[in-house]
This record gives sequence, structure tokens and C-alpha cells, in this order.
Amino acid sequence: MAKQLQYKTGFFVCIVLVLLLMFKIYIDGSYFTLRQTEGDSEVHLDNYEDLFHRLISRNSSLNSTILDKDIFRLFIWPQSTLSSMNTTDIKTFLDQKVNTSDHNKNVIFSSLVSKKSEQRRRHQKLIRNSVSKNFTLVTAYWDLGTFRKGSTDIYSTSLYKKWAIAFRYMLNPLVIYTDSLEFRNHMETIRMHLSFCTKIVYMNRTNIGAFQRVDKIKEIYEQPNYPKYYPNTVNPAYAAAQNAKYNVMAETYRHGLFNTTYYGWIDVGYFRDLVNAKDFYVMVVPPDFDPTRLAYNRINSHVEISDPIKVFRDHMIWVGGGMVIGKGKVIDEFENFYQRAVDFFLDLKVMNSDQQVIYSIYTKKGRQALKPEIEIQPYLPKPPGNAWFYLGFLCRHVIKII
Repeated sequence: MAKQLQYKTGFFVCIVLVLLLMFKIYIDGSYFTLRQTEGDSEVHLDNYEDLFHRLISRNSSLNSTILDKDIFRLFIWPQSTLSSMNTTDIKTFLDQKVNTSDHNKNVIFSSLVSKKSEQRRRHQKLIRNSVSKNFTLVTAYWDLGTFRKGSTDIYSTSLYKKWAIAFRYMLNPLVIYTDSLEFRNHMETIRMHLSFCTKIVYMNRTNIGAFQRVDKIKEIYEQPNYPKYYPNTVNPAYAAAQNAKYNVMAETYRHGLFNTTYYGWIDVGYFRDLVNAKDFYVMVVPPDFDPTRLAYNRINSHVEISDPIKVFRDHMIWVGGGMVIGKGKVIDEFENFYQRAVDFFLDLKVMNSDQQVIYSIYTKKGRQALKPEIEIQPYLPKPPGNAWFYLGFLCRHVIKII
């Protein structure tokens, strides 16, 4: 009985080895089988763009385990042969082959891969040649948790991640500062095909000067009857984050990360209405820009005789802080001045966002006390469109990459 069991076990092992050998021979051949994963609820055929950007960024000299896992999650196939195909070809192929009733139909890729490899190299060269050589954009996401904005809106990490998708097609050097590992990984994926002009600075935000003033801001917000404007005068870290944009812009210039002439701040959510757009675009310096000044988007008229205390406590706005543009040297000089201005207003027991700091600096009393040497160039929005985002759309030029 024992001998018979040994024979059966040996026979079973031989069958398994033969099957494994046949499978190895199969996957090493020039024919590739593609079938949709059956019963996989995560398969979505509308993810062509995400799949494409993962595939075209693959470096054959690197370990492809992560890439292969991503592909395996979507489709079962022996090899990653779509790595040289563009978006249209991937869509056409999947539409033809994945939806067919014959899930095991074989397809020969050799000639198609060769053709698409050359197209891929040409496409990447066009992208590199289209990236701006004189204008670096800077943004940041600091993890402040989920918080209320205005009367009803709720802002969260997932919302900022959604808005950040608009940076996928921006053909400018882009520097991202964050203390969130989740957001860092998200941006690495979004800018994967533009990694050569992307720098992500993952850091502790308390190393930035603006965040070292959080306790002082907190004391001000805890004053009896201090007005509440969510989150500006409720969350001290939010106010610090608005002031920190000048720190990180200046740091980007000082470290020469991309060594361009102009630098600009752009909020993560600035192009929130373009998250579904597929056009490459380049940001350019706005027309008639005075290089001795800083460009902002004008929201309301500036009343020079306004009392700075009133500006902070009444939430008055002159220019929006979503985008700021200037020459590197001007930004460097302004950052030192701006932090002195913040400390001046903190001593007066007021704070809000950088929009109120800027407004107050250029009032009559603010000028007398702080003596700013760098002026603001406010761009007046023209209809149609959201006035808050006018400057960014004025700078945005669509580029056709064929």
C-alpha cells in the first residue's frame, strides 16, 4: 500500500514538473496571451492613461516587479509587451482583444513593439524639448488633516490628491514640498514621465521658518472675540502654511534646483477644473510683467488708507495668494522682508493668511512701518472664468505633442 502511494505521488510530481516546463516554454515564445482577469472587480478599462504613463516610464535595466504587479492587477499576460505602445494603441488593442469572446487568443507583437519603441523615443524627445527653460513652479502640500474651508466645504488629503492630477501635463520644472508620504508617492506617480524636471522635497515642516511661528499664531487666535474665518483664523498651521510659500520659493531659488530666471508659486488646487484635461501645457511669464515686481491675481480694489488691524480682523482681500510670480533674486529679497512683516503683525496680535499680510504691507500705515522696496503687480481678471484663477490661465499655454 505504501509503495503504491509512493508511485502515485511520484507520478503526480512528474505531471506538475511537465506542466511547469510547458508553461515556461510558452511564456518564452514570441506569442503572448492576453485575457481579462475574471471576477476581478478592480479591472477598469478606462484607466488607459494611468497604465500608459506607468508603462512608458519603465526602464528595462531596473527590476520590473512593481510594474508587473500593476499590469497583473489589470490583466493576465506572460510579458509586459505593451511598454512601447502609446495611449491610442493600448486602447485599440484592449478594445479588440480584451472584450473578445476568445480570452486565450494569441497575438504577435514583435513588429508592433519595434515600431512603437521608435515612436516612444521621439515622443519623449519632444516632451523634453518642450519643457520651459526659464520658469520653475513651486507648490506644497502640508498634511493638516481634514479641515473646514469657508462655511461648508471640507478639504482632505484625497481632495488635494485629486486636484494635483492637473500637474501631470505641466511642462515646467516643478518642485513639490510635502511632509506627507502619501502625497509624495502620489506626485511621484503623476510626474513619472516628467521626473527629469521634477523635484519632490519630503521634509519635516517644522524646519521651515513659517511653521516655527505656529505657537504665536495660536495665542492670537485664542484671544477672546478674535474673528473666526475657517480655516484662516481658526487653524494656526493653515495660516503658517500660507506664509510658508515664500520660504519654499526662496529656498528653491537659493539651492538652484533648476536654475531658471523666473519662479512661481502655484497652489495644489489652482487648476482643479483641469484634472480631466489631457493636453500638455507650459506656464509662461505673463505679458507686460515688470521683473522688479511680484505678479499676483487681483481680487478686489486696494484701499491704501485701510487700517492693517482691520484688514486682518475683517478678512479683507486685495490679491489672491494662489499664484505668485517673480524673478529668483526678487523672490529671495522679498522672502526676507516678508518674514519681518509677519513678525511685525504678530507683535500687533493679528494674523490671517498671506493675502492679509500682503494687503496690510501696502497700506499707508504698513508702508510707513515696514518700508517695502519691492512692489506688487496686480493682474486684473478679464471675463469669462473664475477671477481667482485668472493669472494662472493667462500664463497657461497648451502644447501639442504629436
